Amino acid sequence: MKPLTQIATKILAAFRKRDQRSLRKLNDEVLKLAGIDRDKVCFDLAIYSYVLSKVVSKPRYLDKEYEQSLKGIAQVFQMIVDKMESPDQDELIALFSDLENALAHLEEKDPRFIVDLVTKGRLKMAATLYAQGIGLGVAAEMTGLDKQEILDYAGETMMFDRLKEEMTIEERLKNARKFLSG
Repeated sequence: MKPLTQIATKILAAFRKRDQRSLRKLNDEVLKLAGIDRDKVCFDLAIYSYVLSKVVSKPRYLDKEYEQSLKGIAQVFQMIVDKMESPDQDELIALFSDLENALAHLEEKDPRFIVDLVTKGRLKMAATLYAQGIGLGVAAEMTGLDKQEILDYAGETMMFDRLKEEMTIEERLKNARKFLSG
């Protein structure tokens, strides 16, 4: 089993247990990989591990009325896990789109935020990667967001001040070489 598949399996298990802390730790792990590999699937996994941690952190989503929606989310995520090692990346990316729809259905019942959870997840992950030293253009490309949106989000938060792990110049060069050669 590939490392990304192992992480996806752990994310699903943590979501089923409603374990926010584990989901956050797994998000950190997969986001680190996304920053190195610059892989769309890895980045999507980072977004959705963050979003799932937000879902389980909201007590209202643990009410009985949301039970079916949460089961639907888990079923779609199970399909993602099952397809993680498939050579057809387009099919896997389509499943992430299905997951986004399942999450949107969850939020339809109780819309409280200016931006939906998935958009917030994309902003947060893109800004975090940018704060870690990944180029703004790469972060925008991986998320499909506008560079200015990412900058605005990063500027409104204290993430640059809180970031504990900074990327050294050597690490940036190594990642750049890896990105350009692969």
